[in-house]
Amino acid sequence: MHTPGVPQDNPATVLGHGPRGGQRFGRVTGERPAAGGKNVQPGAYLVRDDSTGITYSFDHTDIVTEGFRTIRSGERVRFLIDHAHPGKASYVIRLDLPDVEAYYP
Repeated sequence: MHTPGVPQDNPATVLGHGPRGGQRFGRVTGERPAAGGKNVQPGAYLVRDDSTGITYSFDHTDIVTEGFRTIRSGERVRFLIDHAHPGKASYVIRLDLPDVEAYYP
């Protein structure tokens, strides 16, 4: 049922959905260093899509978590492709969380 004047959720227009999108899985392959000197924000992280082999970049603000937003090389993640910004991943969710005992003995 369609109500005039009310936006409808169209899967083809929702970020990461549609014929070219949806949730993706991959591994963080490293970090791209930021250009500059002192007091420069860290560079972008890189994630390689398990299905396509394409590498996307994202920064710490794209990591979905509570608290400190960090990630390590080799971690498995789930993410969406940001079609508005080619080559960029968004809504990155860590799948390999570290053991708490390793940090708080």
